[in-house]
Amino acid sequence: MTDDDLRIRAEIEALCAEFWYRVDHQNGEGVADLFTEDGVYSVATGRNAGRAAIAESYLKRAARGARLSRHSHSNLRLMIESPSRARGVSMLTLWARDGEAPLKVTLPVSVTDVQDEYVKEADGQWRIRHRHLVQAFVGDEPGVLPFGPHTPLGPNEPDKGER
Repeated sequence: MTDDDLRIRAEIEALCAEFWYRVDHQNGEGVADLFTEDGVYSVATGRNAGRAAIAESYLKRAARGARLSRHSHSNLRLMIESPSRARGVSMLTLWARDGEAPLKVTLPVSVTDVQDEYVKEADGQWRIRHRHLVQAFVGDEPGVLPFGPHTPLGPNEPDKGER
């Protein structure tokens, strides 16, 4: 691994940590800014395309009332494609419940594979071009982030099979 690869890895790990911090400690405020302008955040059943749609989903989540969550993100397998493009697959374990801390400990809401595409933009910042969540295990507590309908992929968007 080169020094450039190590720097890229550190910057992308920081991006991922900031993402989950904003979800857990800022009710998702500012999460959309971590995506490219045309970024996509998706799950099997739906997607939010563009910063505005991503921001709106977190506003809807916050409007539900108090929600406590902790996203434990780990095991990043990073594939650096160029100095400005990378893909990552990582694991996310989520604990979440409605209400305010302290809440009773429960089993995780889910254990999820996070499939990401990252792009380093003209301002020198890495951002998420596409984040796709694939649940491996699900618990009894439902997730609450609203996603728009699943729509066909555009010409610049990789098919799920490419992940």
